[in-house]
Amino acid sequence: MLKRRRGQDSGQPHKRLRTRDAGSLDRLSRLSNELLLHIFSFLPVSSLNVCQRLSHRFHALGGDSELWKRQYYSEWVRPRARRLANVRRSTLSAKTDYSPKVATWFDHGHLAQEAKTNWKGQYRLRHNWSRGLCRFTEVEFPQPPCPPNLVRFCAGFVFTVDSAYGLRAWTARDPASCLATISLTAHCEAPPVVPTALAVSRVEDEIKISVGLDNGYFSLFVLNLGKSDLRFQSSHVGCSNGAITAMALSSPYLLMVSQHKDLTLYNLRRGSQQTGKTGDIQEPRQLASLRAENIVAPMTLSLRVSTSDIVATVVYSFFHIGCGWSLGIQELRLGKDGQQLDSRLATTVDSQYGLRPPQSLPQSQKRRHSTTRPVHSQGLASGTPTILHQKPPTSMSYSHPYLLTSHADNTLTMYLVVSTSDNLFVQGGRRLWGHTSSVSAVQVTNRGKAVSVSARGDEIRIWELEMAISTLGSRKYFKEENGVQLSPENKQNGDSEAAPVHHHLGSVNHTQGLLQGCVGFDEERVLLLREKTGTQLLGCYDFT
Repeated sequence: MLKRRRGQDSGQPHKRLRTRDAGSLDRLSRLSNELLLHIFSFLPVSSLNVCQRLSHRFHALGGDSELWKRQYYSEWVRPRARRLANVRRSTLSAKTDYSPKVATWFDHGHLAQEAKTNWKGQYRLRHNWSRGLCRFTEVEFPQPPCPPNLVRFCAGFVFTVDSAYGLRAWTARDPASCLATISLTAHCEAPPVVPTALAVSRVEDEIKISVGLDNGYFSLFVLNLGKSDLRFQSSHVGCSNGAITAMALSSPYLLMVSQHKDLTLYNLRRGSQQTGKTGDIQEPRQLASLRAENIVAPMTLSLRVSTSDIVATVVYSFFHIGCGWSLGIQELRLGKDGQQLDSRLATTVDSQYGLRPPQSLPQSQKRRHSTTRPVHSQGLASGTPTILHQKPPTSMSYSHPYLLTSHADNTLTMYLVVSTSDNLFVQGGRRLWGHTSSVSAVQVTNRGKAVSVSARGDEIRIWELEMAISTLGSRKYFKEENGVQLSPENKQNGDSEAAPVHHHLGSVNHTQGLLQGCVGFDEERVLLLREKTGTQLLGCYDFT
């Protein structure tokens, strides 16, 4: 530091000129938008969120769609690609951190193809799903003295049906207001009927609805998404000797099971035209029918329609002396002309013993006409099975290739069903832990996402089952086997919950303790039907 000369000292203290610290200069704001976007592309998500709070300009740049598209790819697409065995090494090289090509997005290509995708919203949605973070709302279902109704969820719409209010549609975003309603007997002069089964399926801008009744009939309805118009199509005899208990719909094909275990597959395309008179309505064509002698509840139906064939599947439970309660799978393959191509059976017995599935099945097991009788594996290895169930499953869900069951011992069991043109078998099996009480409801999608609910409805877990495929049939550790428990951010602990939105939606089927079951879920929300202090509630868990 330089000393002052005596001649310059006037006895007054000199004020030192304060200069701005070079480190505090805002050099970043002087850069162009292109350079700032390039810098932001190297930042993690937490830093991007901080930058968006600095100024209006940084808020706009930090929310750039291409930045969040890159983050989405790095967080959700690239790790999934690493787990797939058939991915080329060139695609996953160390130098390739991001690829905008749709071919490398692995079931996320529909988002990459859309021109106006909100990538930050999609990232937030997947982030909240992976951690169980959501908003919680409830809609009260009063319970008038009438038979219980049924509830289904499809394409963001909730459908309820009962004998008092008929068929009604609600939007999941606003379940307090009814979108459309129609009576079950408004189209004909008939005595009151009780609905016993409900199935829905989306076809382009319409949702097809099939309602099974206790008198063996089934009615067809359609909801126009553009006009929000719910209208009646036709009514037909489904099972003349009993009520319809379960249905699966993949328009124009309908699979149903009657009270007396009759399994029937219909083609509804002929019944979609109406000439104005009830007698002129063309009946749907029956494609296949069989007697299911040994089906034990619970059971589940599934329909898969491809360009070449139709696959109708029924999954049921049966007791095996060696490994307790097991699952049987009956699969019917039919051509588009209705001709039955094959009928095959498979069980989970080999998987429960840890045996590898056969590479091929003898032609003697490919029977064109058969009933749903369990096929017991021959030559099972002696010893204790790796998966043993002393009690039947409380629920099951099958969406090819994932088969998931819930049990009263607080666990779930996942199987992978392999169905090719030559054979049908179940690959591996894995117990999933995490629930602290009996699990009573479970649902799974064909992309490996699943939701399980405890018997009292107070514990909901979500699962990503795709990562468990490589560990099936082995003792390899699966870190996500505990799932993720939902943690609503606006739901307090204890009994003080978010105030429900009260609206008269009709009665709700209540058959299993305090829980009716999981109504359904999609990429954005989970809907759950349960009972609390004598009141039935439809809870919506929103991840957006």
